[in-house]
Amino acid sequence: MKKMKFPFSDAPNTACFTCCHVLDENKPILYVSHDEDGYWQFLCDGNHKEEDARVVSLASILSIDETMSDLSELDYGEYAEAESVTSDWIVRRMDK
Repeated sequence: MKKMKFPFSDAPNTACFTCCHVLDENKPILYVSHDEDGYWQFLCDGNHKEEDARVVSLASILSIDETMSDLSELDYGEYAEAESVTSDWIVRRMDK
């Protein structure tokens, strides 16, 4: 059996941000950003407070939703949003 190559250029154990809604409530990831400072965020479409934030690895995000590999090439300063899990991702640059 052939091992799949990890789709992100960052290591599988790279820390990234998600929200408790994705982890605890199984809400879908509908917002992904690759911030200018290199951090990744994988969030639901809800409103978030600081206490909702969780830190997980990129590999953990892929185990939650393997389709996140489709966004592995987001450049620094880009984000992607989708209206639902069946919608297309819309990629934009962050305002400076």
